[in-house]
Amino acid sequence: MTAPDDADRWVHVLVTETLADDAVAAVVARFDDAIAADVAALTADRELRRDLHASNLAQARALLGWIAGDSDEVVPPPAAYELARTVARRGLPLKVLMQIYRAGQTVLVRHVAEVAADRVQDPILVPGIQIRLLERASRWISVSLEVLTDTYAEQRERDLRGDVARRVETVRAVVRGELLDDGVAATRLGHPTRTTHLALVAWVDGPGTTDLDTALREALPTGHRVLTVSAGSGAVWAWVSGDDVSADVVPDGVPGGVRIAVGAIGTGLDGFRRSHLEALRARAVAEAAPGAAAVVRYADVEIAYLLGGRPDAVGAFVDRELRGIDGTDAASDRLRRTVAAYLRHDRSLDAAARSLGVHRNTVRYRIRRAEEDLGRPIGGPGRLELELALAYRRVFSDPDHRS
Repeated sequence: MTAPDDADRWVHVLVTETLADDAVAAVVARFDDAIAADVAALTADRELRRDLHASNLAQARALLGWIAGDSDEVVPPPAAYELARTVARRGLPLKVLMQIYRAGQTVLVRHVAEVAADRVQDPILVPGIQIRLLERASRWISVSLEVLTDTYAEQRERDLRGDVARRVETVRAVVRGELLDDGVAATRLGHPTRTTHLALVAWVDGPGTTDLDTALREALPTGHRVLTVSAGSGAVWAWVSGDDVSADVVPDGVPGGVRIAVGAIGTGLDGFRRSHLEALRARAVAEAAPGAAAVVRYADVEIAYLLGGRPDAVGAFVDRELRGIDGTDAASDRLRRTVAAYLRHDRSLDAAARSLGVHRNTVRYRIRRAEEDLGRPIGGPGRLELELALAYRRVFSDPDHRS
């Protein structure tokens, strides 16, 4: 067998091995980190990074499968088109899309060189293998960029023809605190701003083609003004507005695969902005907390969010305050819920019992048991710390979780 034949055989072996799920995940994680570090526009844009990851994963699998196959036709996966559209919807210049692919190509070159050098024992074969891989990869990226540039341009043209770009940019200006004039904002948004607002963030949890805008509107009761803007291929920002808006407008039941994070009620542009930021924080907790509900309200997870800023410190704090009732068993969970209800109702056995749906003697027994396990009375010095630790563990039920 000739050296070129050996190089081709090794190319097939290497890409086939990399197509394994674990190997692809490792490569894509490297792509994500390198591209985010190289492209400043991705640093603070959660949805753009989400679409980037989906595109990187799909592109990696498609590219490796293409190299391993015998077709010359380059067909970018759907997620790559979605990324191009998201970049366009953000009003970002085309160079951002090009930076993403250039950074990805740099990572790919480095990865190919490392894998070939590690796996192939014959040093004479390594350059030939690298050249073949890079030639194929460069063609894929070049053709992909050509096709996706057209997709980007088409999306930009569609947005600029209507008021989508203006509405999105107005929303972002309000959220950034750059637009403070109620009248200007209301005119540009076509939505009342001198009123009460409840902000929501809806997203698809995992792969899917759910029409989020429609799903979100159908989950809300009629009779309120609703403003929605796309935040990527898998997320929508929304505001329910009106003088009679309350925190109860969001139902507990939402379509399968859809999750909703909800801010607190706010008034005027400041309330519009603050409620949205709270919804984003609620989403961050929802995605970090195992087993979180489909609808997560910031008011219910605010303490967990605030405490989560220093993972090492909050872990030690919670462990210390709950030592003795911090088990993962059902009995420990009942004790924690009973203590939380008891403190929430200002140490009223009757009120705690009603909220828990048990007899007051059951509450009395559990409180006595918790005090024995904790080694201190409940409600005396250290009450605030105990309540904070309980609130955190209610959201992050896994004692080993460090958000």
